[in-house]
Amino acid sequence: MRTIRVTENEMDQRLDRFLTKYLNKATKTNIFKLIRKKRIRVNGSRAEEKYFLQLGDEIQIHLHEDAIDEMIKPIEMIEAEEINLDIVYEDDDILIVNKPVGLLTHPDSKEYKNTLASKVQVYLKHLTTRTFRPASIQRLDKNTSGLVIFGKNYASLKKYNEYMRERKIGKFYLAVVSGKPKDSGEVKGYLTKNEATNKISISKNESDEAKFVHTKYKLLKTNGKYSLLEVELLTGRTHQIRGSLAYIGHPIVGDVKYGGERLDRQNQLLHAYRVVIEDKEYMKSSKEIEAFLKQQNI
Repeated sequence: MRTIRVTENEMDQRLDRFLTKYLNKATKTNIFKLIRKKRIRVNGSRAEEKYFLQLGDEIQIHLHEDAIDEMIKPIEMIEAEEINLDIVYEDDDILIVNKPVGLLTHPDSKEYKNTLASKVQVYLKHLTTRTFRPASIQRLDKNTSGLVIFGKNYASLKKYNEYMRERKIGKFYLAVVSGKPKDSGEVKGYLTKNEATNKISISKNESDEAKFVHTKYKLLKTNGKYSLLEVELLTGRTHQIRGSLAYIGHPIVGDVKYGGERLDRQNQLLHAYRVVIEDKEYMKSSKEIEAFLKQQNI
């Protein structure tokens, strides 16, 4: 028999969902059979698969240790090429990191190891268990730099994901655009994505496929040819800022996909520079944007 004591990283999860992560080589069908046959109990008693685990609960698996081990795939840590994290803030619950241009937030089909998430998981490997890994609550495009928030434990990840859904986290960006927009404004519309081109479009017309988007902006500096905007993201959709600024006729400089002026570098001048969480503000400037503004005498 094996006993697992529920910690803060396992609490508030359904028993069956916890077990699919812990017994990660077992099928859901086999896990349900073990629960129904009382081979898996909570605090010595039979429990339903929908039971929500509480702090301090003891899960007993009434099988031979060898049989349990056969249902568990060992933890595999993704080894990042180099960690080199630009940490803006860290406490017991969250880690805020400044992501550089050219780095994916999460692994994809082409890049698995060298991502921001893999670097953070190596940095926080002491917090990784069979059923929990530190994870981000939002993502940035590969060629967008800026602040990304990671939850360091299950409770904080759940809390801040909920904050993000309820729009309780302020997300502010710096963007250099072509032309001179009005001093302030907003874009409200409906976003659709072309999966073949990985490009979005925004329309005033609502449809079943479209998702509502809301973006605000404020003019900070301009020389007429280029302008620096502070952009507030009120909804979080793919390419929302890039598409919204192109929609009003002021595409982001360097963002060729959405009509922006081509630069020598392969990225758009867009940076997530400020987040506000529970009246606390975290900021990080962009050296690349500062250099461009200086070059253009803005």
